[in-house]
Amino acid sequence: MRFGPDFDTLLKRFSPNPSHPLALAVSGGGDSMALLALAHQWHQMSGRSLQVFTVDHALRPEAADEADSVADRCRDLGLTHAVLKWDAPRPSQNAARSARYTLLSDAARAAGADCILTGHTFDDIVETAMIRRRRGVRSSAIAAPHMAAPMPVWPIGRGLTLLRPLLSTRRHSLRAHLQRLNWQWKEDPSNSQPVFERVRVRNFLARHPHLSGVAEGFVRTMQRQAQIDQFKLGAELLKVDIRADGLIDTATARISPTLLRVLARCASGGDSDPRADAIDRLLATLRNKGQRQTLGGAWFQRTHSGFLIGRAPDAPAVTTGGLFDGRYEHSQDAKMDGPSDVAFLVRHAVPSEANWKEVISERLKHLALCYQTPRLNPVQR
Repeated sequence: MRFGPDFDTLLKRFSPNPSHPLALAVSGGGDSMALLALAHQWHQMSGRSLQVFTVDHALRPEAADEADSVADRCRDLGLTHAVLKWDAPRPSQNAARSARYTLLSDAARAAGADCILTGHTFDDIVETAMIRRRRGVRSSAIAAPHMAAPMPVWPIGRGLTLLRPLLSTRRHSLRAHLQRLNWQWKEDPSNSQPVFERVRVRNFLARHPHLSGVAEGFVRTMQRQAQIDQFKLGAELLKVDIRADGLIDTATARISPTLLRVLARCASGGDSDPRADAIDRLLATLRNKGQRQTLGGAWFQRTHSGFLIGRAPDAPAVTTGGLFDGRYEHSQDAKMDGPSDVAFLVRHAVPSEANWKEVISERLKHLALCYQTPRLNPVQR
């Protein structure tokens, strides 16, 4: 089993400089250890360096032993490894996820990496699809996660890409590969606790192989549709005009609820989208030119050809990661001289001094690059 040549194509898209290391997120579980094995094999052939990170959320006593097992394996392979420990653990899956990606983003940037690889598999997509189906999702968004995505913490993850090269591979194939290598892995005890919805779905699919096969076929169909939809979304994002003052103008783009959700996220300077039903209500409400509404940290104004979108006026502005409110950075080449030179919809939410330029256009280009990424072929045996 090995990465195919399309993996090299993927890296040329997101990390073209061979002097930059690839960052791997390895927990010690079967999927991530298989990722480590395959990446090490590729590293031996390509000569490109790897940087391995293990996040210890400090929520389970076994976590330290799991991190040590990854460190031992990396030492045997001659790879650089570091444990990233969460210093403010809270028993919340959302908080742990945010902390994990924040720690990985900081560590990857410090190491000079452009990408972070994770061990998500096709089985993860099937399980996620079943969970989302139960919650009423019917669009192609059900077939997530996707091959490439910006790091889901902003602005900490700015410019970093999350890559999932094993999404076409089955979990059992990866474990079989580890067994052939005589590698050990650690199972997270939470993976067997039915209190978690994903575990219940996984157990249900294991007990009903026929239904599991139906689910897999359904997911493959939705994946094909998702790729079409994402390519179209990426094309529309590139048509959106971002003015020098950070105001978003959709005049030349085809309006869709998904497009507006993404633009709301970028206009707000945050990393979360408004709910789909809230966007539907906004579209139903703002029908006439000049009508305005705030949603998801953004301020929408209807125009004759689409929307102008700025930052919501009631949200406090902060400077994090070198960015003002996740939307502007210092630049001597800035075209924005000060608040008096900007549009009304963003006047309340721009830096008070000169020499700032917007980074929303940069963010949209990165999103488009991820959305228009072809799927990888299954990992070759």
